[in-house]
Amino acid sequence: MVQNATDYFTGKTSTDFLDPTNWSAGELPTDYHEINVTGAETAPVTAVIGSTYSTEVPSLTIGDYGTLKITACDGSDASATPVFTAESMQIFGTGSLVIDTSSPVDLGINEISGTLTINDSSNVTITTQGLSGNGTINLNHSTLGTEAAGVGVDYAMTVNLKGGSTLYTLGNRTGDVVNFDPSTQNMVVFDQSYSTISTVFNNVSANSEFAINGSSGVIPVSASYTANSNGSYSLTIETSTNQTITLSDINTESGYTPGSLTVTLDKAGDYVIADSSLSSSTVSGWPPGHDHTSSCDTNNGGGCHNGGSEHHHSHHGGCPTFWDHGSCNTPSPLPWNGSGSCSSSFDPQHDSNFWNCVAKDHYSGFGWCPSSSSTTQQGSCGTHLDNWHGSCGTTAAFPPGCDQHTHWTAAFSHAC
Repeated sequence: MVQNATDYFTGKTSTDFLDPTNWSAGELPTDYHEINVTGAETAPVTAVIGSTYSTEVPSLTIGDYGTLKITACDGSDASATPVFTAESMQIFGTGSLVIDTSSPVDLGINEISGTLTINDSSNVTITTQGLSGNGTINLNHSTLGTEAAGVGVDYAMTVNLKGGSTLYTLGNRTGDVVNFDPSTQNMVVFDQSYSTISTVFNNVSANSEFAINGSSGVIPVSASYTANSNGSYSLTIETSTNQTITLSDINTESGYTPGSLTVTLDKAGDYVIADSSLSSSTVSGWPPGHDHTSSCDTNNGGGCHNGGSEHHHSHHGGCPTFWDHGSCNTPSPLPWNGSGSCSSSFDPQHDSNFWNCVAKDHYSGFGWCPSSSSTTQQGSCGTHLDNWHGSCGTTAAFPPGCDQHTHWTAAFSHAC
């Protein structure tokens, strides 16, 4: 049996995980290497996996002031080969793992004192079906767990839900604190009928949903809020077998007073308990965060995403836009304004590649294929900035002085 050796990410050359010069051993970790990404308060370290890493890591340690970002795209089918797999994982208090891809990622035995962040994904699998430690889980437009396999969240952990996210819990492990983003629709799904759930739920609003997993055999028939003496609320759920489930510590968003509730069977087969002010179509559809449209669906690990970069996109076959998804900065330099080798082949007014690779992916509020009557109101370009993608129809005319460069410079500035 080969003794595992530890390979440390130094970041000597760059943030690229797949560059051998960034590793203490001078080579990429192999299947007998334990990986360690650790920095210092004065010298934090970030490693980025921008392309599929097929080696199964026996042990991943993200130490203090260390960050591992996974951005590799290789399709967003849940049955696809994971772009990263760790048999076990430890994240220290100021360490962070950021999963920023809809491609599958598998994580095994874990101890999380730091932060695990999942963006725009329903394909992160916790193979042990449990999260351990006292750290923080951030879900942003993501689903963690499934109807068939929930995730137990340790009693000391904090979960933050935003952007339309769903957490499927397992057993009575529902975490210490769950913080809802009150401005977006988010949901927690319980899989068993424990009489009391003592998790603290904060910022509950009309957008916050609780649900009973349809595969549990427990059928809720009614639910209601009652005020507690300390200003919090209890949510009491009555089931078809006359059982009572109580969420005993719910703190609402400032200004929100819980009203009547509905119990609705959604498309996933779960029983959703929601404020009656939410439309029935919203409640009965897929859970928040369940469906994801992503560039990983078509990029196959390459395409628009420039493998190895931090969500930078290629342009006309390789010119980077230098737009950082994480910091949401205005592109600089702007290749659609004639910078670098892109200038000779770039038409700033009718560049469907920029729309397809960048705007559609990261500024998706305008939709995939806008209708011919749709308009946008960014900057001074007020009309007919639609149908840029070739399959949507003929490129519409721009008003005088307005082109994609003018429009998207304003749009990116507005987005943050």
